[in-house]
Amino acid sequence: MARRAKAIRATVSMKIVLSEPLLDLVNNYVKAIRFSLFWLKENVRNPEEKGVLGKVHEELYEKLRKEYNLPSKVAEDCYRDALATYKGWYNNPKRGRFPGYISPLYG
Repeated sequence: MARRAKAIRATVSMKIVLSEPLLDLVNNYVKAIRFSLFWLKENVRNPEEKGVLGKVHEELYEKLRKEYNLPSKVAEDCYRDALATYKGWYNNPKRGRFPGYISPLYG
């Protein structure tokens, strides 16, 4: 019997031309992730609890889609990135300053 090899996952790096819609998407993403982080800080006491991702999805998905005009996959990535950042900050014993995102300098 032949065994199936593991699938290869690769990242492609390329230069792209900056366009107005792309810059709008990036700026909206940064605003949305900042909003998501502060929402998590106010509403999620322990990010390690069971069912947190479902709660976050239920509360933030539609808001990110409508208010920040994000496509569905980008909205999901946004709240998941925010949750990962929040968990990293929450689990750090020294905590330090709350994480934030800086807007790109374009536009």
